[in-house]
Amino acid sequence: MHPRDEEIWRAIDQGLRAIDWEAWFGCPEGAEYLSPAGHEVTARAVAGLTAFFDSRWLPKAVTPSTTSGRASDTFVGLGRAAPVLQFMNGADRGAWVEAVRWWAAYAYLEEAGVPGLASVKRDARRDVTLSRFLHTQTQARLALMGAARGLPVELEPAKDSGGPGDVRIGRVFIEVVTFAEDQKLQDYEKFRQNCRVHLVTLDRDRTIYWEGDFPELLNGNDFETWKTRTEAAAQQCAASGVAVDVLSSARRRLTVHPGTTPLGTTLTGDTVESDQGTRLLGKVRGKCAKTQGAGTAWIWVEDHSGLFHLPMPFAGLSLADKTDALAELFGPLLGEYVHVAGIIVSNAARRRLPLPPDEDAIRPAAQGFLRGLPLDRVRETIVIPRRILLPEQTNLIARMCDAEAAVLDWALGRLGVPGGVTSLLADSSVSQRVSPLWTP
Repeated sequence: MHPRDEEIWRAIDQGLRAIDWEAWFGCPEGAEYLSPAGHEVTARAVAGLTAFFDSRWLPKAVTPSTTSGRASDTFVGLGRAAPVLQFMNGADRGAWVEAVRWWAAYAYLEEAGVPGLASVKRDARRDVTLSRFLHTQTQARLALMGAARGLPVELEPAKDSGGPGDVRIGRVFIEVVTFAEDQKLQDYEKFRQNCRVHLVTLDRDRTIYWEGDFPELLNGNDFETWKTRTEAAAQQCAASGVAVDVLSSARRRLTVHPGTTPLGTTLTGDTVESDQGTRLLGKVRGKCAKTQGAGTAWIWVEDHSGLFHLPMPFAGLSLADKTDALAELFGPLLGEYVHVAGIIVSNAARRRLPLPPDEDAIRPAAQGFLRGLPLDRVRETIVIPRRILLPEQTNLIARMCDAEAAVLDWALGRLGVPGGVTSLLADSSVSQRVSPLWTP
């Protein structure tokens, strides 16, 4: 971190200065990865995000809740994305490009006079939570993707009955579901990591290895009991040369074996995986029920839960297998709610360069897309249409997913930045994946 940024953040921490978007991006002296044009865009983004959310939004987002007494979850999410707070080599420029995409979406929609933006802005200012922020981001991103196809777009469109929807792109009506991190999942991942560290400690100076299941989430006393049992099993196995089982429940068996770890040996914890599927299905079912007055509707699930990337079985599947798994999960739901044209599940995450090549998975009941996005993001999107297809709408969504990598440069061009992302970086040799837009 640049010394000036350290000074700014020390003042924020001491309450001598309120946090703002300028501090969140970082001072120009610390952003050596930007070209002069990039610094100009930073200034525009700071002003634009401040105007969209208003100057009170960010300080309010990091202030502990007066009702719960705990810090808002908004800053946790924003802190992960702040360019100035990135510590991995090269991550700052990728975070900066992602933040510019946020600004560019809002700025273009404002400049284009897209209907419903004022309502989205009002909701974002009133509901200062991470879930609302992520929901707003998805609405704006989808509207921008539709506009880049040359289609009329509308935010908060009216339903046939009931309250407003989220986005309309041409004739496609979309409701957004934000699937955010679950505290139970976070707690279990932390617990599982503690289990893994403990087992590695037991392996030291012993030629043994472990296979099977991590225990379910245990409280302090039960965890200490489990640790004692695994220590005893490790000693017994090392002394006798015979495998020993450690049971934590009727369904969970962890075995310690003598010898070195064979290739393909795994330790799993499937409770959270199944819980995530149940939780996801429940959220989508609720949205399906709420959209029955909308006529034909698509449900867009924006995944921020880690389902695609945490070390769980689903994350390790191929794109084709993920596509089949989600089609199987949501198939009965599409049969139950005949007004739902399809369900889309999408996730974007940072990847180290170079990005993987584009990949498509055309399956019997669904279609999967993997696309690299500027600068270091990969988006996986799985489209599950209902069996009675709406080919025009399905094809539009497929074209939007296919061409998303080019949308940021398209928006920047409309905002007076004709050189796109490449012109904003001091080192334009960084590998990027920007595909040309399809012809509408």
